Amino acid sequence: MQSATARVTSTSPMTIAEGLSQLAAAFEAKQIAITKITLQRGQQSYEQSIQDAPETATPRQLVGQFEDATITVFCLTPMPVEVNAELQSLTTNAATAAASWSTPVAQLTLVKSSPYLPNFAPKMIGDSQPMRELLADINCAARAPHVVLIIGESGTGKTTAASMIHERSPRAAKPFVSINCAALPETLVESELFGYEKGAFTGAVNAKKGLFETAEGGTLFLDEIGELKLELQAKLLTAIEQQLIRRLGGTKDIQCDVRIIAASSRDLHQMVTEGKFREDLYYRLSVLEVPIAPLRDRRDDIPLLVNDRLNYEQTRASINTPFQIESGAIKELTNYLWPGNIRQLHNVIARLATRAYDGTPITTAATRKEIARFNQASTNRPLKDGEPVYLPLECRMLLPGESLAQFTARVKLHLIETVKLRAGGMTNAATRLGYDRSAFSKLHSKLTSGVIDEAA
Repeated sequence: MQSATARVTSTSPMTIAEGLSQLAAAFEAKQIAITKITLQRGQQSYEQSIQDAPETATPRQLVGQFEDATITVFCLTPMPVEVNAELQSLTTNAATAAASWSTPVAQLTLVKSSPYLPNFAPKMIGDSQPMRELLADINCAARAPHVVLIIGESGTGKTTAASMIHERSPRAAKPFVSINCAALPETLVESELFGYEKGAFTGAVNAKKGLFETAEGGTLFLDEIGELKLELQAKLLTAIEQQLIRRLGGTKDIQCDVRIIAASSRDLHQMVTEGKFREDLYYRLSVLEVPIAPLRDRRDDIPLLVNDRLNYEQTRASINTPFQIESGAIKELTNYLWPGNIRQLHNVIARLATRAYDGTPITTAATRKEIARFNQASTNRPLKDGEPVYLPLECRMLLPGESLAQFTARVKLHLIETVKLRAGGMTNAATRLGYDRSAFSKLHSKLTSGVIDEAA
Protein backbone atom coordinates (compact mmCIF):
# COMPACT_ATOMS: atom_id res chain seq x y z
CA MET A 1 0.00 0.00 0.00
CA GLN A 2 1.54 3.24 -1.11
CA SER A 3 1.56 5.89 1.55
CA ALA A 4 0.15 9.26 0.52
CA THR A 5 1.88 11.12 3.30
CA ALA A 6 4.84 13.45 3.20
CA ARG A 7 6.70 15.07 6.05
CA VAL A 8 6.23 18.73 6.86
CA THR A 9 9.62 20.29 7.41
CA SER A 10 8.40 23.52 8.92
CA THR A 11 8.89 23.74 12.68
CA SER A 12 6.47 26.63 13.18
CA PRO A 13 3.14 25.87 14.89
CA MET A 14 0.46 24.63 12.51
CA THR A 15 -2.45 26.95 11.92
CA ILE A 16 -6.05 25.81 11.76
CA ALA A 17 -6.02 26.56 8.03
CA GLU A 18 -3.02 24.32 7.51
CA GLY A 19 -4.44 21.54 9.66
CA LEU A 20 -7.77 21.51 7.85
CA SER A 21 -5.98 21.75 4.50
CA GLN A 22 -4.06 18.60 5.37
CA LEU A 23 -7.30 16.82 6.18
CA ALA A 24 -8.95 18.04 2.97
CA ALA A 25 -5.98 16.79 0.96
CA ALA A 26 -6.35 13.36 2.57
CA PHE A 27 -9.98 13.16 1.38
CA GLU A 28 -8.98 14.43 -2.05
CA ALA A 29 -6.27 11.74 -2.28
CA LYS A 30 -8.98 9.11 -1.74
CA GLN A 31 -11.13 10.78 -4.45
CA ILE A 32 -13.78 11.80 -1.93
CA ALA A 33 -15.38 15.12 -2.82
CA ILE A 34 -16.18 17.37 0.13
CA THR A 35 -18.02 20.66 0.34
CA LYS A 36 -16.60 22.03 3.61
CA ILE A 37 -14.87 21.22 6.88
CA THR A 38 -15.81 22.78 10.20
CA LEU A 39 -13.92 22.87 13.49
CA GLN A 40 -15.66 23.51 16.80
CA ARG A 41 -13.05 24.15 19.50
CA GLY A 42 -14.40 25.26 22.83
CA GLN A 43 -16.70 28.20 22.15
CA GLN A 44 -15.09 29.05 18.79
CA SER A 45 -16.14 27.77 15.36
CA TYR A 46 -14.13 27.73 12.13
CA GLU A 47 -15.17 26.75 8.63
CA GLN A 48 -13.12 25.87 5.56
CA SER A 49 -15.14 26.01 2.34
CA ILE A 50 -14.04 23.66 -0.42
CA GLN A 51 -16.79 23.78 -3.05
CA ASP A 52 -20.50 24.52 -3.30
CA ALA A 53 -22.74 21.50 -2.93
CA PRO A 54 -25.40 20.88 -5.61
CA GLU A 55 -28.88 21.95 -4.53
CA THR A 56 -30.15 18.36 -4.64
CA ALA A 57 -27.20 16.95 -2.67
CA THR A 58 -27.35 16.00 1.00
CA PRO A 59 -23.74 15.87 2.20
CA ARG A 60 -22.89 13.00 4.53
CA GLN A 61 -21.07 14.05 7.69
CA LEU A 62 -17.90 12.42 8.94
CA VAL A 63 -17.22 13.52 12.53
CA GLY A 64 -14.02 13.34 14.55
CA GLN A 65 -14.08 14.36 18.20
CA PHE A 66 -11.52 14.62 20.99
CA GLU A 67 -12.22 16.43 24.25
CA ASP A 68 -13.62 19.89 23.29
CA ALA A 69 -12.58 19.75 19.61
CA THR A 70 -15.00 18.47 16.96
CA ILE A 71 -14.16 18.33 13.26
CA THR A 72 -16.97 17.69 10.77
CA VAL A 73 -16.27 16.87 7.12
CA PHE A 74 -19.22 17.26 4.72
CA CYS A 75 -18.76 14.57 2.06
CA LEU A 76 -20.45 14.47 -1.37
CA THR A 77 -19.00 11.15 -2.55
CA PRO A 78 -20.14 7.77 -1.21
CA MET A 79 -17.23 5.74 0.13
CA PRO A 80 -16.50 2.07 0.73
CA VAL A 81 -16.37 0.84 4.33
CA GLU A 82 -12.57 0.51 4.35
CA VAL A 83 -12.09 4.06 3.04
CA ASN A 84 -14.67 5.31 5.53
CA ALA A 85 -12.75 3.71 8.40
CA GLU A 86 -9.43 5.16 7.25
CA LEU A 87 -10.77 8.68 6.79
CA GLN A 88 -12.65 8.45 10.09
CA SER A 89 -9.36 7.67 11.80
CA LEU A 90 -7.68 10.64 10.08
CA THR A 91 -10.51 12.95 11.11
CA THR A 92 -10.35 11.81 14.74
CA ASN A 93 -6.57 12.24 14.76
CA ALA A 94 -7.00 15.73 13.31
CA ALA A 95 -9.44 16.61 16.11
CA THR A 96 -6.86 15.37 18.60
CA ALA A 97 -4.15 17.53 17.04
CA ALA A 98 -6.43 20.57 16.77
CA ALA A 99 -5.77 21.58 20.38
CA SER A 100 -2.34 22.89 19.35
CA TRP A 101 -3.38 24.59 16.11
CA SER A 102 -3.03 28.39 16.11
CA THR A 103 -6.00 30.58 15.25
CA PRO A 104 -6.23 32.20 11.79
CA VAL A 105 -8.98 34.41 10.40
CA ALA A 106 -12.50 33.14 10.93
CA GLN A 107 -13.20 32.23 7.28
CA LEU A 108 -10.70 29.77 5.74
CA THR A 109 -10.00 28.96 2.11
CA LEU A 110 -8.42 25.79 0.72
CA VAL A 111 -5.35 26.40 -1.43
CA LYS A 112 -5.01 23.51 -3.89
CA SER A 113 -1.27 24.08 -4.30
CA SER A 114 -0.60 23.95 -0.56
CA PRO A 115 2.70 22.18 0.21
CA TYR A 116 1.12 20.58 3.26
CA LEU A 117 0.03 17.01 2.70
CA PRO A 118 -1.84 14.82 5.18
CA ASN A 119 0.45 13.61 7.94
CA PHE A 120 -1.97 12.04 10.36
CA ALA A 121 -0.35 8.68 11.15
CA PRO A 122 -2.21 5.79 12.74
CA LYS A 123 -2.61 6.38 16.43
CA MET A 124 -2.78 4.30 19.57
CA ILE A 125 -5.07 5.94 22.09
CA GLY A 126 -4.18 6.28 25.75
CA ASP A 127 -2.17 8.20 28.32
CA SER A 128 -1.35 5.47 30.82
CA GLN A 129 2.21 4.69 31.84
CA PRO A 130 2.33 1.52 29.67
CA MET A 131 1.09 3.54 26.71
CA ARG A 132 3.68 6.27 27.24
CA GLU A 133 6.38 3.60 27.36
CA LEU A 134 5.00 2.04 24.18
CA LEU A 135 5.01 5.35 22.32
CA ALA A 136 8.61 5.93 23.41
CA ASP A 137 9.53 2.47 22.06
CA ILE A 138 7.72 3.22 18.79
CA ASN A 139 9.58 6.50 18.34
CA CYS A 140 12.89 4.81 19.09
CA ALA A 141 12.17 2.02 16.61
CA ALA A 142 11.07 4.52 13.95
CA ARG A 143 14.41 6.34 14.07
CA ALA A 144 16.48 3.16 13.82
CA PRO A 145 16.94 1.14 10.61
CA HIS A 146 16.89 -2.27 12.31
CA VAL A 147 14.42 -5.14 12.25
CA VAL A 148 11.66 -4.77 14.85
CA LEU A 149 9.78 -7.48 16.76
CA ILE A 150 6.44 -6.44 18.27
CA ILE A 151 5.24 -8.67 21.08
CA GLY A 152 1.72 -8.68 22.46
CA GLU A 153 -1.47 -10.63 22.92
CA SER A 154 -3.99 -10.91 20.13
CA GLY A 155 -6.03 -7.74 19.78
CA THR A 156 -3.60 -5.36 21.49
CA GLY A 157 -2.86 -3.32 18.35
CA LYS A 158 0.34 -4.81 16.93
CA THR A 159 -0.60 -3.84 13.37
CA THR A 160 -1.30 -0.27 14.44
CA ALA A 161 2.06 -0.09 16.22
CA ALA A 162 3.81 -1.37 13.09
CA SER A 163 2.02 1.27 10.99
CA MET A 164 3.10 4.00 13.39
CA ILE A 165 6.73 2.87 13.24
CA HIS A 166 6.57 3.02 9.46
CA GLU A 167 4.80 6.38 9.30
CA ARG A 168 7.37 7.97 11.64
CA SER A 169 10.37 6.47 9.87
CA PRO A 170 12.40 7.78 6.90
CA ARG A 171 10.53 5.20 4.80
CA ALA A 172 7.14 6.83 5.39
CA ALA A 173 6.69 7.91 1.75
CA LYS A 174 7.18 4.32 0.56
CA PRO A 175 4.78 1.37 0.80
CA PHE A 176 3.70 -0.28 4.04
CA VAL A 177 2.79 -3.87 3.16
CA SER A 178 1.45 -6.38 5.67
CA ILE A 179 0.69 -10.09 5.71
CA ASN A 180 -0.85 -12.20 8.44
CA CYS A 181 1.15 -15.41 8.36
CA ALA A 182 -1.61 -17.23 10.26
CA ALA A 183 -4.35 -16.25 7.81
CA LEU A 184 -2.98 -18.08 4.75
CA PRO A 185 -2.36 -21.77 4.12
CA GLU A 186 1.30 -22.77 4.39
CA THR A 187 1.39 -23.50 0.66
CA LEU A 188 0.45 -19.90 -0.18
CA VAL A 189 2.58 -17.94 2.28
CA GLU A 190 5.84 -18.55 0.38
CA SER A 191 4.42 -17.46 -2.98
CA GLU A 192 2.86 -14.39 -1.36
CA LEU A 193 6.16 -13.35 0.23
CA PHE A 194 8.57 -14.11 -2.61
CA GLY A 195 6.37 -14.23 -5.71
CA TYR A 196 6.67 -16.74 -8.52
CA GLU A 197 7.69 -17.08 -12.14
CA LYS A 198 5.42 -18.14 -14.99
CA GLY A 199 5.02 -21.89 -14.99
CA ALA A 200 6.40 -22.34 -11.45
CA PHE A 201 3.37 -24.50 -10.61
CA THR A 202 0.02 -25.45 -12.06
CA GLY A 203 -2.01 -22.29 -12.52
CA ALA A 204 0.96 -19.91 -12.60
CA VAL A 205 0.13 -18.55 -16.05
CA ASN A 206 1.95 -15.28 -15.38
CA ALA A 207 4.83 -14.15 -13.20
CA LYS A 208 3.85 -12.39 -9.98
CA LYS A 209 5.79 -10.11 -7.66
CA GLY A 210 5.87 -11.08 -4.00
CA LEU A 211 5.36 -8.79 -1.05
CA PHE A 212 9.11 -8.23 -0.67
CA GLU A 213 9.17 -6.63 -4.11
CA THR A 214 5.88 -4.81 -3.55
CA ALA A 215 7.30 -3.20 -0.39
CA GLU A 216 10.47 -2.01 -2.14
CA GLY A 217 11.92 0.97 -0.27
CA GLY A 218 9.30 0.67 2.44
CA THR A 219 8.28 -1.68 5.22
CA LEU A 220 7.07 -5.28 5.19
CA PHE A 221 5.05 -6.25 8.27
CA LEU A 222 4.94 -9.97 9.07
CA ASP A 223 2.14 -10.50 11.59
CA GLU A 224 2.01 -13.75 13.60
CA ILE A 225 5.41 -14.78 12.32
CA GLY A 226 5.47 -17.67 14.78
CA GLU A 227 3.06 -19.53 12.48
CA LEU A 228 5.62 -19.91 9.67
CA LYS A 229 6.89 -23.43 9.07
CA LEU A 230 10.59 -24.03 9.79
CA GLU A 231 11.56 -24.42 6.11
CA LEU A 232 10.13 -21.04 5.25
CA GLN A 233 11.78 -19.48 8.31
CA ALA A 234 15.19 -20.41 6.85
CA LYS A 235 14.36 -18.73 3.55
CA LEU A 236 13.06 -15.67 5.37
CA LEU A 237 16.27 -15.42 7.41
CA THR A 238 18.33 -15.33 4.19
CA ALA A 239 16.07 -12.67 2.72
CA ILE A 240 16.39 -10.47 5.81
CA GLU A 241 20.16 -10.82 6.19
CA GLN A 242 21.14 -10.54 2.52
CA GLN A 243 18.22 -8.43 1.24
CA LEU A 244 17.92 -10.95 -1.58
CA ILE A 245 14.91 -13.02 -2.57
CA ARG A 246 14.26 -15.59 -5.28
CA ARG A 247 10.81 -16.14 -6.73
CA LEU A 248 9.33 -19.64 -6.79
CA GLY A 249 10.54 -21.28 -9.99
CA GLY A 250 13.12 -18.53 -10.51
CA THR A 251 16.85 -18.90 -11.17
CA LYS A 252 18.13 -15.46 -10.20
CA ASP A 253 18.23 -13.47 -7.01
CA ILE A 254 16.39 -10.15 -6.74
CA GLN A 255 17.73 -7.32 -4.58
CA CYS A 256 15.12 -5.88 -2.21
CA ASP A 257 15.49 -2.82 0.01
CA VAL A 258 12.85 -3.59 2.62
CA ARG A 259 12.63 -3.02 6.36
CA ILE A 260 11.10 -5.91 8.28
CA ILE A 261 8.72 -5.49 11.22
CA ALA A 262 7.50 -8.77 12.68
CA ALA A 263 4.91 -9.46 15.34
CA SER A 264 3.75 -12.41 17.38
CA SER A 265 1.19 -13.15 20.05
CA ARG A 266 3.11 -16.31 20.93
CA ASP A 267 6.25 -16.59 23.08
CA LEU A 268 8.90 -16.99 20.38
CA HIS A 269 11.67 -17.58 22.91
CA GLN A 270 9.69 -20.49 24.35
CA MET A 271 9.06 -21.77 20.82
CA VAL A 272 12.84 -21.72 20.23
CA THR A 273 13.39 -23.97 23.27
CA GLU A 274 10.67 -26.30 21.97
CA GLY A 275 12.27 -26.48 18.52
CA LYS A 276 9.29 -24.81 16.85
CA PHE A 277 11.07 -21.58 15.86
CA ARG A 278 14.58 -21.09 14.51
CA GLU A 279 16.96 -19.62 17.06
CA ASP A 280 18.97 -17.72 14.45
CA LEU A 281 15.81 -16.11 13.04
CA TYR A 282 14.61 -15.19 16.54
CA TYR A 283 17.82 -13.31 17.35
CA ARG A 284 17.75 -11.67 13.92
CA LEU A 285 14.22 -10.42 14.50
CA SER A 286 14.57 -9.29 18.10
CA VAL A 287 17.17 -6.57 17.49
CA LEU A 288 14.54 -4.07 18.64
CA GLU A 289 11.66 -5.42 20.71
CA VAL A 290 8.46 -3.45 21.20
CA PRO A 291 6.21 -5.05 23.86
CA ILE A 292 2.55 -4.05 23.97
CA ALA A 293 0.75 -4.36 27.29
CA PRO A 294 -2.66 -6.06 27.35
CA LEU A 295 -5.65 -3.84 27.90
CA ARG A 296 -6.16 -5.14 31.45
CA ASP A 297 -2.77 -3.63 32.36
CA ARG A 298 -3.70 -0.17 31.12
CA ARG A 299 -7.25 0.28 32.34
CA ASP A 300 -6.84 4.07 32.61
CA ASP A 301 -6.95 4.19 28.81
CA ILE A 302 -10.33 2.46 28.52
CA PRO A 303 -12.53 5.61 28.83
CA LEU A 304 -10.55 7.25 25.99
CA LEU A 305 -10.83 4.12 23.86
CA VAL A 306 -14.58 3.93 24.50
CA ASN A 307 -15.07 7.57 23.52
CA ASP A 308 -13.06 7.15 20.33
CA ARG A 309 -14.95 4.02 19.32
CA LEU A 310 -18.34 5.59 19.99
CA ASN A 311 -17.37 8.46 17.68
CA TYR A 312 -16.45 5.88 15.06
CA GLU A 313 -19.77 4.06 15.47
CA GLN A 314 -21.65 7.36 15.24
CA THR A 315 -20.01 8.14 11.91
CA ARG A 316 -20.62 4.67 10.48
CA ALA A 317 -24.28 4.90 11.41
CA SER A 318 -24.58 8.47 9.99
CA ILE A 319 -26.04 9.70 13.27
CA ASN A 320 -25.79 13.40 14.05
CA THR A 321 -26.21 13.13 17.84
CA PRO A 322 -23.23 11.66 19.73
CA PHE A 323 -23.83 8.50 21.72
CA GLN A 324 -24.28 8.95 25.46
CA ILE A 325 -22.95 6.42 27.96
CA GLU A 326 -23.54 6.24 31.71
CA SER A 327 -20.60 6.61 34.06
CA GLY A 328 -21.49 3.26 35.58
CA ALA A 329 -21.16 1.67 32.17
CA ILE A 330 -17.68 3.14 31.81
CA LYS A 331 -16.82 1.68 35.21
CA GLU A 332 -18.05 -1.76 34.14
CA LEU A 333 -15.92 -1.58 31.00
CA THR A 334 -12.91 -0.41 32.98
CA ASN A 335 -13.16 -3.20 35.55
CA TYR A 336 -13.49 -6.03 33.01
CA LEU A 337 -10.34 -8.07 32.24
CA TRP A 338 -10.66 -7.98 28.39
CA PRO A 339 -8.99 -11.26 27.40
CA GLY A 340 -9.59 -10.24 23.77
CA ASN A 341 -8.08 -6.79 24.39
CA ILE A 342 -9.01 -3.82 22.17
CA ARG A 343 -10.55 -6.00 19.48
CA GLN A 344 -12.99 -7.38 22.05
CA LEU A 345 -13.69 -3.88 23.41
CA HIS A 346 -14.60 -2.70 19.90
CA ASN A 347 -16.97 -5.66 19.58
CA VAL A 348 -18.76 -4.74 22.80
CA ILE A 349 -19.01 -1.04 21.90
CA ALA A 350 -20.43 -1.88 18.47
CA ARG A 351 -23.14 -4.08 20.00
CA LEU A 352 -24.00 -1.46 22.62
CA ALA A 353 -24.13 1.32 20.03
CA THR A 354 -26.58 -0.54 17.79
CA ARG A 355 -29.09 -0.48 20.63
CA ALA A 356 -28.66 3.26 21.19
CA TYR A 357 -29.45 4.58 17.70
CA ASP A 358 -32.68 6.09 19.03
CA GLY A 359 -30.75 8.47 21.29
CA THR A 360 -31.14 6.52 24.52
CA PRO A 361 -27.95 6.36 26.59
CA ILE A 362 -25.87 3.22 26.89
CA THR A 363 -26.76 1.98 30.36
CA THR A 364 -24.80 0.23 33.06
CA ALA A 365 -27.18 -2.74 32.94
CA ALA A 366 -26.81 -3.16 29.17
CA THR A 367 -23.03 -3.00 29.46
CA ARG A 368 -22.97 -5.55 32.26
CA LYS A 369 -25.13 -7.85 30.13
CA GLU A 370 -22.75 -7.60 27.15
CA ILE A 371 -19.76 -8.40 29.32
CA ALA A 372 -21.62 -11.34 30.88
CA ARG A 373 -22.17 -12.69 27.35
CA PHE A 374 -18.41 -13.16 26.98
CA ASN A 375 -18.09 -14.64 30.45
CA GLN A 376 -20.81 -17.15 29.61
CA ALA A 377 -19.16 -18.01 26.29
CA SER A 378 -15.84 -18.69 28.02
CA THR A 379 -17.41 -20.91 30.67
CA ASN A 380 -19.23 -23.00 28.09
CA ARG A 381 -16.08 -24.33 26.42
CA PRO A 382 -13.51 -26.78 27.84
CA LEU A 383 -10.49 -25.41 29.65
CA LYS A 384 -7.36 -25.92 27.57
CA ASP A 385 -3.98 -26.96 28.95
CA GLY A 386 -1.98 -23.89 29.93
CA GLU A 387 -4.93 -21.53 29.44
CA PRO A 388 -5.33 -18.82 32.11
CA VAL A 389 -8.49 -18.70 34.18
CA TYR A 390 -9.97 -15.24 34.65
CA LEU A 391 -11.53 -14.78 38.07
CA PRO A 392 -14.73 -12.79 38.70
CA LEU A 393 -14.41 -9.08 39.33
CA GLU A 394 -15.46 -9.62 42.96
CA CYS A 395 -12.03 -11.12 43.64
CA ARG A 396 -10.45 -7.73 43.00
CA MET A 397 -12.34 -6.00 45.81
CA LEU A 398 -11.64 -6.02 49.54
CA LEU A 399 -15.05 -5.49 51.09
CA PRO A 400 -15.57 -2.97 53.92
CA GLY A 401 -14.58 -4.52 57.27
CA GLU A 402 -13.35 -7.72 55.62
CA SER A 403 -10.29 -9.38 57.20
CA LEU A 404 -7.46 -11.02 55.30
CA ALA A 405 -8.76 -14.50 56.27
CA GLN A 406 -12.27 -13.65 55.10
CA PHE A 407 -11.00 -12.20 51.83
CA THR A 408 -8.77 -15.25 51.21
CA ALA A 409 -11.62 -17.67 51.87
CA ARG A 410 -13.94 -15.78 49.53
CA VAL A 411 -11.36 -15.72 46.74
CA LYS A 412 -10.65 -19.43 47.21
CA LEU A 413 -14.34 -20.21 46.85
CA HIS A 414 -14.66 -18.08 43.71
CA LEU A 415 -11.56 -19.75 42.29
CA ILE A 416 -12.88 -23.26 42.96
CA GLU A 417 -16.32 -22.48 41.51
CA THR A 418 -14.83 -20.88 38.39
CA VAL A 419 -12.37 -23.69 37.71
CA LYS A 420 -15.04 -26.32 38.41
CA LEU A 421 -17.33 -24.70 35.85
CA ARG A 422 -14.59 -24.36 33.27
CA ALA A 423 -12.96 -27.76 33.85
CA GLY A 424 -16.21 -29.69 33.87
CA GLY A 425 -16.55 -30.89 37.44
CA MET A 426 -14.88 -31.28 40.82
CA THR A 427 -12.48 -34.04 39.77
CA ASN A 428 -11.03 -32.04 36.88
CA ALA A 429 -10.94 -28.91 39.02
CA ALA A 430 -8.99 -30.75 41.75
CA THR A 431 -6.48 -31.95 39.14
CA ARG A 432 -6.14 -28.44 37.68
CA LEU A 433 -5.48 -26.94 41.14
CA GLY A 434 -3.18 -29.72 42.32
CA TYR A 435 -5.42 -31.16 45.05
CA ASP A 436 -6.37 -34.67 46.12
CA ARG A 437 -10.00 -35.17 45.08
CA SER A 438 -11.22 -35.99 48.62
CA ALA A 439 -9.31 -33.12 50.28
CA PHE A 440 -10.52 -30.76 47.57
CA SER A 441 -14.14 -31.70 48.18
CA LYS A 442 -13.75 -31.14 51.94
CA LEU A 443 -12.15 -27.72 51.33
CA HIS A 444 -15.03 -26.76 49.08
CA SER A 445 -17.59 -27.85 51.65
CA LYS A 446 -15.90 -25.84 54.42
CA LEU A 447 -15.71 -22.71 52.29
CA THR A 448 -19.31 -23.09 51.19
CA SER A 449 -20.48 -23.41 54.80
CA GLY A 450 -18.53 -20.32 55.79
CA VAL A 451 -15.76 -22.01 57.81
CA ILE A 452 -12.70 -19.74 57.74
CA ASP A 453 -9.12 -20.73 58.40
CA GLU A 454 -7.82 -17.80 60.47
CA ALA A 455 -4.23 -18.85 59.68
CA ALA A 456 -4.75 -18.18 55.98
